[in-house]
Amino acid sequence: MTDRIVVIDFAGTLIKAEVIEEANEFRASVLQRALPTKKEHADPEHFYKINQEFVENLTGLKSDVIIKYRKNDLEFMELSGEQVHNQISTNLFQIGMFMAARKYGRDIVPEGLIEQLQRIRDIGYKLAIVSGVRTDIISGMLKIAEIPVEFDCIYGQPPILGIENQEKDIKELQSIGKIIYNLGDKISDLERTKDTGAKTIFVRWGHAAGGEEEFADFIIESPEELEDVIK
Repeated sequence: MTDRIVVIDFAGTLIKAEVIEEANEFRASVLQRALPTKKEHADPEHFYKINQEFVENLTGLKSDVIIKYRKNDLEFMELSGEQVHNQISTNLFQIGMFMAARKYGRDIVPEGLIEQLQRIRDIGYKLAIVSGVRTDIISGMLKIAEIPVEFDCIYGQPPILGIENQEKDIKELQSIGKIIYNLGDKISDLERTKDTGAKTIFVRWGHAAGGEEEFADFIIESPEELEDVIK
């Protein structure tokens, strides 16, 4: 029997939007910038660009320089200054996210969602996180907050952002099983599975970008409503 998979977005869907905002407050305070606007949240590329500029202003590292870098597997590579800016920015975000996970524990997850995910696993679905957030941030927060849900796959980003890997991630998931549902709080989350035949579920508790209601197969206000959607 082919495994049935439910894909879940991380920031704003699995993790409360206000937790993300608190981590952004920490990063903004270090970068000496104003808090990100709702418009920035809805446009990740624009958001990354602004943070790059603040990192450059803070550190003096120019975007067009080349930096020698050694990976955890001891291989060597070169990074552009822009890539280093992104990595510094997400390192700050990681600290803020880990602090929030320690502060709030299981309350980083919207009320009722843990129980629904446990139910979904119990009725035979596999759970996969697909996200634009770094994989180490995702898995670290789940451990710190002691979230009692087993995720079969976590497809996040590497420390160096800007890699277009999510289409590849979805294809890898399809080699494991059939994606049946996809939960997300903004249109880019829902569009990840547009060619898979999966039903999309727009969750209203995150950072919507616009167009989600027209695109989604289901719209839910609270996690409890998943009871009537995923059976």
